[in-house]
Amino acid sequence: MMSSMRSPLNVEAYRAAQERGEALLVGYLVAGDPTIEESFEMIQASAQAGIDIIELGVPSPDPFIDGEVIKRAHKRALDAGASASEGLLDLWRRVRREVPRPIWAMGYKNELVDEGLYRRLVSEGLIDALVLPDSSLEEQIRIQREVGESGIDVIRFINSGMDDATIREICDGATIIYAQSYSGTTGDPMASVNGLSVLCDRIRPHLPEGLLVAGFGLRSPDRVGKAVQSGFDGAVVGSVLVSRCENREKDYLYRLVAEMKLETMGSSTRG
Repeated sequence: MMSSMRSPLNVEAYRAAQERGEALLVGYLVAGDPTIEESFEMIQASAQAGIDIIELGVPSPDPFIDGEVIKRAHKRALDAGASASEGLLDLWRRVRREVPRPIWAMGYKNELVDEGLYRRLVSEGLIDALVLPDSSLEEQIRIQREVGESGIDVIRFINSGMDDATIREICDGATIIYAQSYSGTTGDPMASVNGLSVLCDRIRPHLPEGLLVAGFGLRSPDRVGKAVQSGFDGAVVGSVLVSRCENREKDYLYRLVAEMKLETMGSSTRG
């Protein structure tokens, strides 16, 4: 049961996946990449191919946590006019209107928090969760208190380098945990996912009713399958999808997502 989640759409997506015997597939794309119109087409194709939850990145001039693939996507989106402006919001509104999936807004503190964009997204009902990788735990908790009554989840991060006391602290009051298979920037081609089972086992006792998803390094269908087999409720894929946008390979993107979604079926996650 996912009773702790604030967003009805997140709860609905999880329950629907469970009824089908699947884990969730969360797909990350940068809003406005490679152009605003093509970005919508890529998002729509991903959803049609099997993405259960859309994680949309807010373009930033300094995406310092991301690897080179996603950094280039941020630049393309900004060059296309998708800064924190009406162009970005128009795209977001269209996705909300035409793509029936929960939307998680991923953004850096400067663009999403400090400039107040998250409040606009919340007030217009355009998102179901906030992903704030460079915000402190204290700030994530503060924002969760602010937006929770609006049906928004604020996602917290855990990586394998954290000790058990830190994991317990982060899980306290959390509704969704994003477990990173490694610490560092996204899209590391040398990253291993061999420790996912251990990481899941360390987190799960402290998150009895929250959603637990794994990400970082899930660049192939096989790795998505490993995350699901490790006991996670969902898998987050990003850089490998963004690279398809860079090459404008919508058909390839569709096939890749469909193959990844197949690996979430017959999951061993909780009922």
